[in-house]
Amino acid sequence: MNITIKHVDAFTDTPLHGNPAGVVLHGEGLTDAMMLGIAQEMALSETAFLLPPTANGADVRLRWFTPVNEVPLCGHATVATFHAVAEEKLYGTADQARRDFRVETRSGILPVAVVRGSPGATIHFGLPIPAFQPGFQFRDEVLLMLNLNGRELDAALPIMVDRHLYVPVINRRVLFDLRPDFSAVFAFQRRHNMGGVCVFTTDVVDAGSAVHSRFYCPADGINEDPVTGSANGPLGAYLFEQGVVTAQGDSVSMVGEQGDAIGRGGRVKIALRLSAGKIAGVEISGRAVTVFTTQMRLR
Repeated sequence: MNITIKHVDAFTDTPLHGNPAGVVLHGEGLTDAMMLGIAQEMALSETAFLLPPTANGADVRLRWFTPVNEVPLCGHATVATFHAVAEEKLYGTADQARRDFRVETRSGILPVAVVRGSPGATIHFGLPIPAFQPGFQFRDEVLLMLNLNGRELDAALPIMVDRHLYVPVINRRVLFDLRPDFSAVFAFQRRHNMGGVCVFTTDVVDAGSAVHSRFYCPADGINEDPVTGSANGPLGAYLFEQGVVTAQGDSVSMVGEQGDAIGRGGRVKIALRLSAGKIAGVEISGRAVTVFTTQMRLR
């Protein structure tokens, strides 16, 4: 049994930058064990599998596997998957300037749009709206597991929790010099049922960006994820709710930077839709590039 896998770098136009993902466009017939085994063999932060839908109202189904488990949400592998869909001209993407999908996931049915451009497509992915809770109770654990001192935290912004923990630091130097204790981060994730740890600063590389971040999730087999869509979307919501970025009418747009510290720089466009001044929608978008396509023999 052979399957075709694409290796796609997401949130970049440049090969060997951004966040790499494996993409299997035809996952029919694969068992859960096979999917996990493929993800382990690819040894990337996530490998995505596109499948026929099982839920009413969905066009397709998408599953994401790290080398150790299945995860409920992944931004970069979604961008990579629908880049590959457009590249292969599947699901009518060759005939329409914009093709909208309703994608069945473990996080619900989520919207994806493929917008054709030159030379490639831009992928827009709607995320669940975050519901932040204070995370000040984790401060001491944060300092220990990230090897920070209290002065390196940004006192103007709070530690907050949604699915991930969000930790503000004072500048890019502190962010780039981070040397986490990954065994402690692993234990922290397991102890508090935390998706991952997003450390960020508003001290950015590009003048047009709003935030620069790093993301750690060793409990999912990924010490550091290069460019994390599922963290950047909520991070944009955090910055709006904390007054760091402001609205333009009934919307907010910004760019999140990530990956520069490990030589995998990528950029995530973040868009918030507002209703009566409150967040009514969160979307991330970006482009991708296919590095190679290969065949994998399963048995």
